[in-house]
Amino acid sequence: MDQPEDPLALEAQVCFALSASARAMVALYRPVLEPLGLTHPQYLVLLGLWEDAGAGRTTSVTGLAARLYLDPGTLSPLLKRLEQQGLVERRRGAADARVVEVHLTEAGAALRTEALQVPARVVEASGLGLDELQRVRAAADAVIAAAYGTATVSA
Repeated sequence: MDQPEDPLALEAQVCFALSASARAMVALYRPVLEPLGLTHPQYLVLLGLWEDAGAGRTTSVTGLAARLYLDPGTLSPLLKRLEQQGLVERRRGAADARVVEVHLTEAGAALRTEALQVPARVVEASGLGLDELQRVRAAADAVIAAAYGTATVSA
């Protein structure tokens, strides 16, 4: 890749490309998630909860916030809205009342079946092939790992 003459040129900035592509991807999700009554951040929260429920794991607010790279204070309003929609409920942990757990309601668990069509519809809407999107995902994972200091060396 050629380096632009000006290192401060907009097209030279990785941050710009990532920010613009993130907005574009969220825009692709919007019409797909709308019939489910979900925003993209709410969908991400539910993905984590569905994954934990499927694995038989209990989900804490702090654990979920860490997985989503969110501050717990940012996650709380999302959870409140999902609770108002009847999809989740928050409860104090039985073993430690300082821990707030998030549990899917019956409606929240059932919504997973409807959400199964979301990934395919987003792939179709993107106009990119699944292999291209998987490469983008791998590159984004590398950026996340580097930014958070969790990069691993592969053999």
